[in-house]
Amino acid sequence: QLPSYSLLSGGYEQKTFLPTSASISGGESTIDETGGAVTVTGKDQVIMEFQQLDMPVGTIQVDVDYGEKTKRAQLKIDMADETHVDYRYDIASGVVVKDNDNSNYTACRFSGDVSQLRLKVSCFNDNDSVTIQAIHFNKTIPFDISAIRFGFLTLVTTFCYGIVVSSFLKKPFRETRKSTTASVLALTGAAVLLATSIIMIKLPEDGFASRWKLEAGNQITQELVDAFENKQVNLLKEPTEQLINMENPYDWSARNQEGVSAEWDHVYYDGKYYSYYGIAPVLTFFLPYHKLTGHYFACDMAVWIFSCIGLVFLGLTYLAIAKRWFRDVPAGCVIGGFVILLTACGIWYSVGRTIFYEIAMSCGFMYLNAGAYFLISSNMLCDGKTSFVRTALCSLFLGFAVLSRPTLAVYAICAAVFLLMSIKSSSSTIKGRILFILCAAVPICVLGGFQMWYNAARFGSPFDFGIKYSLTINDFVHSQFHLVLIVLFNFLFAVPGFSTDFPYIKTPFSSFHANGYYFADAGNTSGIFFLALPVFGYLLSGRALRRLPDRKSRLRYGTLVGLPCVIMPLIIICSIWESGYAIRYTADFSWEIIIGALAVLFWLYRMSTNETKKTWFRGFLACSVMLALVINIVQIIPFAFSENDYPEVCRAMQDVIAFWD
Repeated sequence: QLPSYSLLSGGYEQKTFLPTSASISGGESTIDETGGAVTVTGKDQVIMEFQQLDMPVGTIQVDVDYGEKTKRAQLKIDMADETHVDYRYDIASGVVVKDNDNSNYTACRFSGDVSQLRLKVSCFNDNDSVTIQAIHFNKTIPFDISAIRFGFLTLVTTFCYGIVVSSFLKKPFRETRKSTTASVLALTGAAVLLATSIIMIKLPEDGFASRWKLEAGNQITQELVDAFENKQVNLLKEPTEQLINMENPYDWSARNQEGVSAEWDHVYYDGKYYSYYGIAPVLTFFLPYHKLTGHYFACDMAVWIFSCIGLVFLGLTYLAIAKRWFRDVPAGCVIGGFVILLTACGIWYSVGRTIFYEIAMSCGFMYLNAGAYFLISSNMLCDGKTSFVRTALCSLFLGFAVLSRPTLAVYAICAAVFLLMSIKSSSSTIKGRILFILCAAVPICVLGGFQMWYNAARFGSPFDFGIKYSLTINDFVHSQFHLVLIVLFNFLFAVPGFSTDFPYIKTPFSSFHANGYYFADAGNTSGIFFLALPVFGYLLSGRALRRLPDRKSRLRYGTLVGLPCVIMPLIIICSIWESGYAIRYTADFSWEIIIGALAVLFWLYRMSTNETKKTWFRGFLACSVMLALVINIVQIIPFAFSENDYPEVCRAMQDVIAFWD
């Protein structure tokens, strides 16, 4: 509440001025001589100059009306006070935001009486307009009690403190199983509600109901659906003769120079258009929906559904792992680890930008988490009776994950390795083991065989997914492989930068002077090591392995953690050299990396007999929870809600964080 105390020292007389009482110049303005208001239109500054004020100014508040589509306006202030006879330019500034009364106030730090002052008003877009009705000097800034801030400071800090000292939260998971499970499920529910809120805030003007009656869609929701209904693998759209006759149609600059039109980011091969995006969402959602309703599935609704189901399975997967391997870990650490996992799992960047690229990401996230859950809960990798039904479901969902995003095939390889490791323990009879192998292999092999047929039908090879033929910003047919550190650094080690300006945490993209073309999509985030501090636990993985009793155990658990949580994520990250950097890719590997790191740290905690070290670890995890929430949320919100399109959301975030404004 710091700005609310700015006038407590006294001596600030409140005065109100009409804009027409000032001299007005510059920009495009309309003056209402009767009411005294001034309407400002466009990006050019309109200056309202007040001479001979001769009064202290502690706050400035403007009464603003907004144009029909205007959401915010810029205010800048020049002034002369007792320390400076001439104007100090842009000495104070602010952004007024529609439906946010707090933004109308600007706290001033001037010295003594202000002799003259200029208020400069401008809009952010050419067709925007705002009407200044009145200007108030020295009006007290009201108190603003934020439920979000209060909740964070009380609930989150109390929980983090409890991780360290609470006798209940220090009890092992096996003794607090019901309450800890309920907490994880409640957090999962909260994440689903948050994802739903983000989607609903960003709904178009025609509302929620209209999203289920669309007559058109995009490359995935309509064009692939229409092609499959027409019993063909190529899209219905036909390339132009100019594109067909080009020497190199994959060169974006050549297409522009020759004025050749082409379908953006479509695959062009042998005179036909195709799509390289995964077909699992089409086969399991979009095609059946169109058959049943005659309408096309909305892109944002698809990402919403896939992400929410994926978050639910992420929670179930985590609980399944905790039930089997984290039983002796304190309940507070289990819950805290899940908070970190939820905030840094990567799916939020798909929820925050629901264009067609995010369909495959979120669908792959959903099916991969479902596959992981049934993999763990089948008891394939631990003691207990192996469930053949869950094994088959694991195989089925991992197959659909690969059909969503071919990149996720690396995790199917992990599952195959785990299958081989588990054959002997799956059953005591040869018949049972054969049945186990069939349950594990048949679903994914059938789906894999279908994908290979689909590849061959399009491009003549079962192993060609067609991405190199895409008509996009880069020519993938002729691009050469250059193994650089750009992707590894930006996805893993990029350090967050803190500032007092919105959005407060910024992580610049680093290209390392690579001396070559490398595509970077809009938006970026910090490296996973800083989004989730427990990832540094991999530095102790050697110590964790040495705590295992024998070489066989070290090989087994090293494979269980190292293969899906380290090796495969690194393979995915390195494979992105061709596609470039895009923040949405973090959903492919972030949550796997975090779970593996937590497994390493929790194992060391279990094996330690040093209570001081255990206390320090709980303190580290508590700090990690706090930082994960702050660093992730503060970077997710500006990505999901750009300041120009959603100034009210960004301003609300500023009001929660910036007590100095």
